[in-house]
Amino acid sequence: MKRRFLKLLQFIFLCSSSFAAKSLDETLNIVASDIVEKCDADSILVIDDFESPAEEMTFYIREQIADLIYHEDGLVQIVTRDRMDIIEKELIFQNSGKVSERTIVSVAERLGAKSIVFGKFEELNGGYILRVRMLDVEKASYLFRKSYEISRSSKTEQLLGRASVWHKASIGNILEINKNSLEFISPSIGIVFNYGLTRNFSVGVNFITSFDLYEKNNSVLTVESLLTSRFYLVSPTGEPLSGLFLEAMGGLSFLFINSELDNAANAGGAVGFRFVLNKIYVEPVFRAGYPYLFGAGVGAGIRF
Repeated sequence: MKRRFLKLLQFIFLCSSSFAAKSLDETLNIVASDIVEKCDADSILVIDDFESPAEEMTFYIREQIADLIYHEDGLVQIVTRDRMDIIEKELIFQNSGKVSERTIVSVAERLGAKSIVFGKFEELNGGYILRVRMLDVEKASYLFRKSYEISRSSKTEQLLGRASVWHKASIGNILEINKNSLEFISPSIGIVFNYGLTRNFSVGVNFITSFDLYEKNNSVLTVESLLTSRFYLVSPTGEPLSGLFLEAMGGLSFLFINSELDNAANAGGAVGFRFVLNKIYVEPVFRAGYPYLFGAGVGAGIRF
């Protein structure tokens, strides 16, 4: 029974891996291999522009596919849009640059090409999809039509010209349990503010209030006032100021013991992961230091 369960888990993992969106470069490698399978040796292949929201992305997809096909096959002669004759470009592509399939076939025929590749890159379901079309020039029919899902990454955002657009500031609340307790642990609530100085580094301030529910003889309230600096190590989505982070913090802890005020130096570090969705963020965080020893909680808020 246990062995069957393990096999089922393995099958589910393999299935999910198979359908998971791949990175831009991983996808273009697959596209190049699919195209090469349809090409004959010494044939001429025209790689037309792939329509996309940004010229830089269009150029990258076209040139990367051309380079990969040349590297993998070496025998296929490749012609790309920028290598076409200037007169042909002026006559046929002088308007918007978006051409019909009939025009594409006509240009390919004049170049003596056997097939032509073109397509479209567009946003879909939080990621991207690359639609690839390959036409047989002589028959004016598709050799294949295929769509490839691509995950969002720092590279896709940079090529789309979105790298400079990001939410630098965030403010939110954190719910936590920590060791600001003499006997056990303390529940706490706090306000957290962060401001990004770069795409992966931010500074901020935390105010965290803990109440010792388990101290029976005294009333203990702790208010932590902390300055923070945070470095984001990995961002799976490519979004600035998101993903896995390390954080250093320091400041003062104010202790109200039976209404009498005392204070202590506060220093420590934290590790966490910030999930983002548009202007909203959620982040589980674990911290350790002095005098609180440890804390674990979840923060959530808005970015602007």
